[in-house]
Amino acid sequence: MSYDLMVLDKRKRFKDKDHFLEWYDALTEWSENIDYNDYRHTTPNLQSWFLEMKAIVPPLNGEFAPSDDELGSGKFQEADYCIAKEAIYVAFAWSDAGEVHALVSDLAKKNDLAFFDISANHVIYPDGFVLDLADKKRKPSFLDRLKGFLHI
Repeated sequence: MSYDLMVLDKRKRFKDKDHFLEWYDALTEWSENIDYNDYRHTTPNLQSWFLEMKAIVPPLNGEFAPSDDELGSGKFQEADYCIAKEAIYVAFAWSDAGEVHALVSDLAKKNDLAFFDISANHVIYPDGFVLDLADKKRKPSFLDRLKGFLHI
């Protein structure tokens, strides 16, 4: 089981929950014609965030992935980064959840990005605006469907 968080370009300011959820569901289809392991196609602020994060929590895939011998040698377990044009979705080890939540949030603020706490169902923008998604049901994600299938 993973602990999932997302950072996104603050210019992706959504007018309401439905607008955000429509964007999120489209984004998580992962249908952009890009390499989701390459940070170079995303925004400059997201690039900066990723470069700082990967030094602390290495990616499982892509050019910065540790060798087999290096896996598990850091403070945190490696994470699965999915880098889109306007957002970065990250699946962390559940055992790292407490510490990485603060880390992701702090680096989002530092890099002037919005922070989507998927478990808490809210998006926090750097100016303090919070888009609360808790009272809306979203279409189950691939991960949600997989968890249901595996009975996790």
